[in-house]
Amino acid sequence: MSIDFTELVSVLEDEVKIGEELYHNLEAQKKAIVAWDVESLLEQIDAKEPWLRSLSQLEKKRSEVLARMSSANAQITLRQIIATLPREGNEYVLLEQLRERTRKVFTRLNAEERSLQELMQSLLAHMQDALNSLTDPVPVYSETGITPSPRAQSGLLHGKV
Repeated sequence: MSIDFTELVSVLEDEVKIGEELYHNLEAQKKAIVAWDVESLLEQIDAKEPWLRSLSQLEKKRSEVLARMSSANAQITLRQIIATLPREGNEYVLLEQLRERTRKVFTRLNAEERSLQELMQSLLAHMQDALNSLTDPVPVYSETGITPSPRAQSGLLHGKV
């Protein structure tokens, strides 16, 4: 194995590990949101930042390694590297497994990130609805002098009160 190949494998393995950590972080964020634990949510958000910085650094390193492995004009992709390797070799199997693991981890991470965003948007909509019901002016008496019938309360507000 060449030095560049070994370094590429190392970078990809580190990226997969960070992707898995980010996935666990998203799961913890979801649990904190569902439990209404703002302190835990903020801790998880803070814990996510170093992982994202590390992932960004690894991406730069991966690009540098691929640039060194490429021809002068075009940067080679991982798929192209795999295609050049003999199918029965250890390098082929290793890179193909890493490529698949990377794809799975980051596809799942992306889906979970979207799911978390949707959850937060849904909660925000419920909270806005609940708060809007508190700020709507309510007349004490109607024009006929009779108190109006009570409005339906927000399910979220009623459940938390």
